[in-house]
Amino acid sequence: MLVRITLVGMVSLLLFSCQESNCHRSQLNPILGKNDYNTAAYQLELYRLIKESPEVDYYFEMREEFFGQNYIVVSAYGDAFCGKLCLLIAEEDMEHIKLSPTKDVSGAQLIGLRYTKKETDYGATFVYQDLEYVVY
Repeated sequence: MLVRITLVGMVSLLLFSCQESNCHRSQLNPILGKNDYNTAAYQLELYRLIKESPEVDYYFEMREEFFGQNYIVVSAYGDAFCGKLCLLIAEEDMEHIKLSPTKDVSGAQLIGLRYTKKETDYGATFVYQDLEYVVY
């Protein structure tokens, strides 16, 4: 009996893990599902969903450079959504950010992630502010 319960638990965990890793490709939200994660429409919709959600978990994906600016890409998981949030790293924060570009922290949970929405001539940008700690 214990073996059966353990097996069911392991299968459930495996299915849940696969579901989370494929989350970005199987969106039910039409805006998130039809747009690339680095588009303005996608980012604004994800931001709206995050602001409406009582609790969101963030996981580090990668660092990227768009148009000469450095970003961190973070997976955001809420109650009924998930998506990739792009956060601009201000030049003065490049050396102080707790997510080293040389250390493999992909998948690490980001606790106490703070960022702001900044309006620019090209639309909204989300700017990394701070992070309490990282769970590896």
